[in-house]
Amino acid sequence: MASESGFGGIAKAFESRNFRVYWTGNFIHTITVWVNKLAVGWLTWELTHSTTWLGIMAAANMLPIIFLGPFGGVIADRFGHRFQLVTATYIGAAIALAQTILVALDRVSIGWLLFLVALSGVVRSFNVPARTALVSNLVERQYLSSAIGINSASFHGGNFIGPVIAGFLITYFGISLAFAAYVIGELVAATSFLMLELKPPSQQGRKKFRVIGDLVEGFQYTWNHAGIFSVLTLGLVTAILIQPYVEMLPAFVARVYGMDAAGLAYLTAATGAGAMVGGLWIARRGRLEGLSRIQLATLAIAYVAVLVFAWTSTLWLAMAALSVAGFCLVAAQTCNSTLIQNAVDPALRARVVSLNGVVIVSGPAVGAVVIGWVAERTGVQPPVIAATVLAIFCLALLARRVARNAAELESAGR
Repeated sequence: MASESGFGGIAKAFESRNFRVYWTGNFIHTITVWVNKLAVGWLTWELTHSTTWLGIMAAANMLPIIFLGPFGGVIADRFGHRFQLVTATYIGAAIALAQTILVALDRVSIGWLLFLVALSGVVRSFNVPARTALVSNLVERQYLSSAIGINSASFHGGNFIGPVIAGFLITYFGISLAFAAYVIGELVAATSFLMLELKPPSQQGRKKFRVIGDLVEGFQYTWNHAGIFSVLTLGLVTAILIQPYVEMLPAFVARVYGMDAAGLAYLTAATGAGAMVGGLWIARRGRLEGLSRIQLATLAIAYVAVLVFAWTSTLWLAMAALSVAGFCLVAAQTCNSTLIQNAVDPALRARVVSLNGVVIVSGPAVGAVVIGWVAERTGVQPPVIAATVLAIFCLALLARRVARNAAELESAGR
């Protein structure tokens, strides 16, 4: 029995052949996403030595999902999550190949890098909602929270493994090989999605396809659903005020600790190690009851941990704080995604998921631009500390609203 083995809902989710295939390709892809993320950040720093440019580069990759993500959700709901995901992933591989060639030939400039990163962000706008919504078709309903938890743990486990690989590749083989690894990850992921055995999306009972009408329907549903809207609001606070610390890590490494790419790998891996454990904890737990309470508690701890990281100039304390922050942030984010996917109407799944993606992916970009701009004038620590204090205040205001809707989110769809 899964529960007797100590793995709980994790073992049950992996009983699905489709989930095993999806997870294998997606995990390899996730590792290389983090390799690419670190490589882009380090190359940006080498080309500019500017925290403003670090924020701009983060925004270029993330902001497109604000405008295009909801459209990606509309199209995925209408024409199929898998078809859109495979297409977007192969296009992403082509963009990654162009990055690799320019870097290998030493022809990359900050302008070209910005253009390709922004183009990759456009593709992510169609990739993210389809990828997230597809999970509900891979496992039985009762194991959805475990599948989402496993994916969250895998994503942040990649945050632990990817930076270590990136630091090794950049230090000993050059940065172009780090970019090439991302090409391989995209191709592996697209192939694994093709191998899934899924029923074609049903067209029965569907209304006429209206892009704007379907888009408005998704917004109205989210706005009027008190439970989903409450956790989305809390997620927005975390995304804008807390998560931009990740984009500022190269500046912390260089200016606070006086280290190189290896130092960046240490700090990023510390976050990823904690995050991986946090996701696995929620996945093993495997039930909906109490997720709202866990979300609020872990966010409170995470905010304090980020405050400690931003304040200290001691490397070991910073790594410890980031491990705690990583654990708590991914546990809270997994609760967020599970509650939304559990409560949402399946016919609007990708549209609502895309709005959550807008918050998760683009919120840090907005915050990174502002924090990066302020950091140019004050140093990198003060704006991160100020943003974290503001987030603690917002959490205190929003906690009661989230708790009030807990029963609706945790019982819907059971």
